[in-house]
Amino acid sequence: MFEKKGAWKPAGRSAPKKPKVVPYEYTTTLACMGARPGQASGELGCSQAMSYCQTTVNRPSTYTRVFRRLLGPNNQKSAWEQVGDTCWPEKVPGKSRPQLTMAMIKEAWTHTPFAKPTLSMQPVGNRTLVTLPTYFQVSWPAAGNEPDEVRAVTLVGQRVEIRPRFKQVRYTFGDGASMTTQSLGGPYPTGDVTHTYAGAGTVTAGSTVTYGGQFRLGGGAWVDVPGTIDVAGAAQQLQVLTAKNRLVNQ
Repeated sequence: MFEKKGAWKPAGRSAPKKPKVVPYEYTTTLACMGARPGQASGELGCSQAMSYCQTTVNRPSTYTRVFRRLLGPNNQKSAWEQVGDTCWPEKVPGKSRPQLTMAMIKEAWTHTPFAKPTLSMQPVGNRTLVTLPTYFQVSWPAAGNEPDEVRAVTLVGQRVEIRPRFKQVRYTFGDGASMTTQSLGGPYPTGDVTHTYAGAGTVTAGSTVTYGGQFRLGGGAWVDVPGTIDVAGAAQQLQVLTAKNRLVNQ
């Protein structure tokens, strides 16, 4: 008589095993030289990581370094290991910390209180003569951020410095003529932005400045913000008069 020990299994075969699930935790940093999880200093001076993805794959995202570590029993954790870089940080599994993006920086730049150009003219008193060259000049008021004036903001816990950059100014002379230049003009006789009116009347002159922008992180290199913004100054009325010759008895 034989004793039953259990179900018979064909020789050389075993029950299929379930795949082992390896518990990993993921995190990200900006893809900067020496950057490590939990070391904010690794991001200092790494502004280029903000623009790399936009210039290489036309994607407004940050160039991100991906790390993972093994989670063991009793909350044991291995050291972080780098597993790659990506322009798609939102695809990293698990909960990654919020990422600073170029879109955030551009939004902050567009809300800069830009200085509005102040237009002045010579002859003074907002009066000039037909056929007489009139000199125009743009200056910056105390209010607002003028070109190269740095403004600091905090985005997702990081300090970002932003500054406007002067691109050009468009002068409108009120008689249908205009001039676009990188010159701020100047007074008589050295100013290089002048206009001569052909007829008498009252015209409205104005100026519009085109700003670009730059940003940097932690005192690093300045990086351009995509796009420009036009900011108009207050218009000025100008009387164009006709001079008359008189014979005067002496």
